[in-house]
Amino acid sequence: MFVWDVLGKRSDDDEFTAVGGVKAPDAEMALLLARETHFRHKEGVAYAVRRRGEAELHAGSYGAELIGGITDRSYRRQEGYAGVGAKHRRVSEEMAGRGLVVDRPRPSPGRARALAREQAASHGTEDGGVPSGADLSPEDLAAQGTAG
Repeated sequence: MFVWDVLGKRSDDDEFTAVGGVKAPDAEMALLLARETHFRHKEGVAYAVRRRGEAELHAGSYGAELIGGITDRSYRRQEGYAGVGAKHRRVSEEMAGRGLVVDRPRPSPGRARALAREQAASHGTEDGGVPSGADLSPEDLAAQGTAG
């Protein structure tokens, strides 16, 4: 494996500058690794690799519009959520206009557990019909297993 220097341009007017390095057996694999590891968030407009110690530059074949892929990954960055609050307010107002409003407070976090306890109490067990284990000896509990 050879060590390849990864070079990138932030804008069309910039010169290539070193942005990192990758290990790869050939220039093609080095270009692929460079694109995937150093330019996946659209950090530049062009990239290239150069085998460490050599002068020959191998430029990447993808243009600025494709560096970083064509999949929208804006959700991974904070600016991807710009405008979410305004959209939420707009949708809430629209739903209120249709008469679809949640006008009750949120349920308390322990409500489901309390309901389960009430049902268990009505059945005479802790967990709704399954013996608790408190009335079992360790040998009996081990014989029953834990898989249910």
